[in-house]
Formats: sequence, C-alpha cells, structure tokens
Amino acid sequence: MYHYPLPEYRHADGGQLTVRLRLARDANVDQLWLRTEPDNEEQLTAMTKEQVDERWQWWSADVSLSDHEPTFLYCFKAICGDRQRWLDTTGVGPRAPKREHQFRWLLADHPPQWIHRQVFYQVFPERFRNGDQRLNVQTDAYRYHGEVATQSMPWGDDILATGDQAAFYGGDLIGVEQGIDYIQQLGATAIYLNPVFSSPSSHKYDTEDYLNVDPHFGGNAALADLCQQIHQREMKIVLDAVFNHTSETHPWFDRWQQHDNSGAYFTPSSDTRSYYYFYDQANADSYRCWKGAKTLPTLDWGNPQVQDYFCNPKSGVIQHWLNAPYHIDGWRLDVIHMLGDGPGAKNNATRMRQIRQAVKQSNANAMVLGEHFFEASRWLQGDQEDAAMNYFGFATPVRAFLAHQDVAYQPCRLDAEEFAAWLAEARNSIAFEHQLAQFNLLGSHDTARFFTLVNEHLPTMKQAVLMLMSYIGVPSIYYGDEIGLVGGNDPYCRRCFNWDETSWHHELRSWYQQTIALRHRLPALQRGAYATLYAQGDVFVFARIVEQQMLIVAINRSNQALEVNLDLSCWHHQASHIETLIGDGQLSQQQLLLSGYAATLILCQ
Repeated sequence: MYHYPLPEYRHADGGQLTVRLRLARDANVDQLWLRTEPDNEEQLTAMTKEQVDERWQWWSADVSLSDHEPTFLYCFKAICGDRQRWLDTTGVGPRAPKREHQFRWLLADHPPQWIHRQVFYQVFPERFRNGDQRLNVQTDAYRYHGEVATQSMPWGDDILATGDQAAFYGGDLIGVEQGIDYIQQLGATAIYLNPVFSSPSSHKYDTEDYLNVDPHFGGNAALADLCQQIHQREMKIVLDAVFNHTSETHPWFDRWQQHDNSGAYFTPSSDTRSYYYFYDQANADSYRCWKGAKTLPTLDWGNPQVQDYFCNPKSGVIQHWLNAPYHIDGWRLDVIHMLGDGPGAKNNATRMRQIRQAVKQSNANAMVLGEHFFEASRWLQGDQEDAAMNYFGFATPVRAFLAHQDVAYQPCRLDAEEFAAWLAEARNSIAFEHQLAQFNLLGSHDTARFFTLVNEHLPTMKQAVLMLMSYIGVPSIYYGDEIGLVGGNDPYCRRCFNWDETSWHHELRSWYQQTIALRHRLPALQRGAYATLYAQGDVFVFARIVEQQMLIVAINRSNQALEVNLDLSCWHHQASHIETLIGDGQLSQQQLLLSGYAATLILCQ
C-alpha cells in the first residue's frame, strides 16, 4: 500500500478531502477503509476502487473536513481474510497507529510557502567580515561581566581559549552587506543572522537593548541598509530573537550599576524586579539564569509587562523589526523551549502561541523558527512554530552516521538501518508541510564544524553536503563551511571567515555550489515526498518524489564498491530517462552500482 502527501494522492475541494491509495495490481484485499477522527472519535469510510492499470490499482474516498480542528488525521485499514493491515506514516503494520503516526492534512497555520524554496546561509556577524574598522571595539573599552577586559583582535587570529566572549575581531553588518555577492554566488537565497542587538559580548546572546542594533555592528541604519539590499535581490533575512533571557547589563537588571541604579539586581523595589525570578527576594544573587550563567538572567514571562514588551501588536519588539524600514522575514527563537512563567518553562506552549500570534499579526508570511537540540514535535503541530532547527531529525543522526559521534561528541556508530529509523522517527510525528520547512544543518555556532568532526575527510564531507541539499527540509550552511573552515566546539567554531581565496578549499566549495544548484533546479528536492529505498550496513539510499520526477540519493560510507538492488515501487511511473546528475553512481533497471565513498544523485523521469 502506498500513499504520499502529494496532490495526486490527496486534494481538497471546499470542505471535502479526497484521499487516494495505491496498491499493486495483484494485491488481494477484501475491504479498504479510510480511518479518520472527527471530534476525536473513529470514523471509517469505505474506499472504492477507481482505476486499475498495468501495474497498480487505485482506491479513493471522500470525507468532510472539520473547520474547527487545525489538523485532520487519517490512516488506512485493509481487511485481508482474517488479517488486517494498516498504513500510516511509519509504513504497514497489523494494528491501528498512534495519533502521532497518522497522516496529517493541515487546515490552518501552514508554514509560509517560501521557506522550502530557500537555501539559508548562517552568518555570525562578528566573525564574517569587517566592513568598517572605525566601528571596532577597542582593547580595554570596558569589562565584560565586570571582570574581563575587551580585546581588539587582528582579523583571522586564533580564537582565545578563554575570554572569547570579550574578544572582538571587527565583524559588522557593513561587512555582511559587502558579502551578499559572495553568498549569492554560492547559491544561498536567505540569510540567518546570529543576534545583532546591543550587547557587551561578541556573541550577542546577552541582549541589553532589543530596539537598537549594536553600534559596533553599525547600528539600526546598517541593518536597514542590509535588509534593503537583501530584499532588492529577492532574498530573505531572519533575525535571532533572544527572548528567554537578557544581559546582566540590561537596564532592567543592571547588575554592575552602569545605568540609573533602578535595576532589578540592586533594587528590590524596582519596577523591573518582577521581570525576573528571584528564588530568595532577600538575596540578589539568587536570580534564575540560563543554565547557571550569571551573565544571562532569565525573564519571567508570567509578567504581563514582559509579554507586552515583546508582543504588543503596535509597539512590541517582534513587530518593530517586522515593520519598515527592516521588514525582516522571520525570527529564530533562541532556546524557546526553556521560556516560561516563573522559575521554569511553565506555560511554554501558551507563551509560544502568543509569540506566534504577534509575528503573524504583523506578517502572516513571516517565519517562526525555534531552536531545539532535541525532539521538538510538540512545537510543530501548526499552532506554535513553522519549523525547528533540525538537530534531532537531521544534524545529530547525520553526525552519528558519518562522524560516529553523538550530540555530546561521545562515540556513536550507527548502521544505515538505524540511521534511517532515526530520521523516520523525527519525520513521522509532524505534518508534511512542517517536514518541508525543517531547518536542516550540519553545524552552527553551537557545535564543532562538520569538516573537523570527519577529520577533514573530503569524501565524507561531500556525502554530508549532498544529504543536506537533498533531504526533506530546508538546508542551512554555517558560514565558512563551504571553504573548509575548521574548528571544534564553541568557541573554536566561531573563527573569522578567511577572505584570502588562496586559502579556500575550492573543491569543497565547488561541491556546495553544484549541489545547491541542483536543489534550485529540481522541484523534487524542494517539495518532494520522501521514501527510503535501501538502508543496510554502510549504504543509505532514499528518494524524493514529485509529479513525473523521482530523484535517488545514494551514500556509500565504506571504501568498497558495492551493488545493491532497489525496490522502486514507491514511484508509480516507469522511467523513460535515467541520468546521474552528480557523483558516479549508476542505475540500471533496479540495480545500483556505487563506488567507495559514493555520494550520488540520480534523476528518473
């Protein structure tokens, strides 16, 4: 039994949904039922055989959609003699599935359609490019955390083992604007910027002013100019939103008495004391902070004034940057799963919906992207996030399969079958529209660079890049990965971009450009359904399917040439044209020949 979230398998007309199922021509079934759950109660609708061709039989059923439920769930039930077979997102099984494994038809709150067409480029502004040296932070300009003096570092110098948060190399938004041509030449169409708002650190995750861009980045005018240039090129820009915590130097908190002495830390009667959570009101140091980091006091979102500051439909921070002259295209929400009322993440879902509403009220087509290192399906049910940074469903399993490490950099070797199961677990619990919008990445400012994790082994890095550009979801490139920039975990993953082209890994950069170009050219890589074709040992093969096109992506992790037999019944057409688009894999009939360390993409149409 085959069913995919594609128009030929399902489509809506007004309040009616038509669902189709494909079976092999010789499949023997006594009855076929479409199972739905209107008002959370089972309803079985008989399916009728509508068509039989040389290879397949097609069945369909029509059901009414409920206008008061954001997501419509369904699966398939087959009666075969005295046995049953059920089809859900995990495949065929003997019994009814859990709700989370049923197919989903979204009735509302679709992720914006532009997302899955993009290739993102993540920029850490302080380390990308110095566009105006007059803006540089000078040595001893101030003391970070009241202790560490700022250091002005020559561009490209080694990262400091300690004190990197107070080391400034001079990157700014003028430099980002100067780098747009380079980003476009690579093939990226959207830019995700790490935080840009006023902050005492180089990383800017400790915001002290949400309404002003850091002056050392060029201030608000630099961001306005950057946004204008990006939009003139029909590109997108997403900003980082750190709404869970502020800097200790934010005027609301003012730990080091740099403002008017009315901050929450020193003044229990302060108007902003209740913006934060103190475990002991008599002890100023008892404030809740992010993972014990005293530089990052956590906001109490149970306070209506905090909610209003960020979410007010006329004057809130969220709306401010979505409006003119910036018109940013979305927000990436830092550690959003930790945000909540009081001393923890209480009412997190309520606050997340509140943030989403604030974004969508200003621009219904803006992206709401959440940061999650682990499983995030509960934020991806249509009422909270459009997408999550897909560590759990992509970055971490790819790291385990190709670099043999887990998220904590501990040994973790997977075979292809285990790898496929991990990917499927993440996919199957969210709607297809959210799968297409998932923010796939190999690394970021919070992880070691992937080229470092694979010991700079180019064939393995090419496999990872091909996976990034072809797997379901939207790819994001961490600045410098494409030129072979290396570095271990934070802070070493935050080295300066080297603009000396003689230092670049040109073969790797060319591979990025080729695979990005294929992604832009081939609709199946942007919006195609997914099917695993083969997953055993060191070989992983999957397909992306849309309309008259199937793309086969094959990875051979071993150094030995291999031949595997593929079951291509996921695609109901017969290919009249087969072409290897990249790599050296060869497909003949259903036999796939792969060289050692193969990374290949094959077109069937």
